[in-house]
Amino acid sequence: MIQVLTEQDYKKMPWKNGQGFTLEVARSHGEGLDDFDWRISIADVKAAGAFSFFPDRQRIIGVLEGVGLTLQVDKKAPITLQQKQFFAFHGESEVYAELVDGAIRDFNLIYNPQKYRARLQWLNAQSVMSWISDASHVLIFNHTKLLDIVINMEQYSLKGFETLLVTNNCQSLQFTTSQQLNRDFCIIELFIK
Repeated sequence: MIQVLTEQDYKKMPWKNGQGFTLEVARSHGEGLDDFDWRISIADVKAAGAFSFFPDRQRIIGVLEGVGLTLQVDKKAPITLQQKQFFAFHGESEVYAELVDGAIRDFNLIYNPQKYRARLQWLNAQSVMSWISDASHVLIFNHTKLLDIVINMEQYSLKGFETLLVTNNCQSLQFTTSQQLNRDFCIIELFIK
């Protein structure tokens, strides 16, 4: 099954800690902030603060827009993320975030590592790209004006801020993107353990 998700499909939800809002792009199932096996979201971070806890989950976070974000995870040395840089940590970790230079928009994947393995890649190459995936779910988030993707010889076009969600019964699928200037997109693959 292949779906194109637009901004109208994304769901605005409050953060667990009540300090802001998340735009939920897609999720495995369920409602609320705890009932899911995987969840992809975007959040506007306007001030420094502590992250919400997601016990028994793994998190991958990156800066989608803005200068950068500095994370202090479990009182270890701070890590600074610039645009399209990502960092993985446990959902139960104690995380405090500071803004490098003004508000940012972040991009998040939270998933259950007991049920899934996950791979997240941010790509902006201008050459023709092709890859094969047998992941149970493949999500492609487009952050440029237009992205054309061919999946097993069927073409899909994503406008800016749209996501292609491919639910797969673990067969090998061929993905190809055409050569485009200013290409900027994220591929998330979720593999059932």
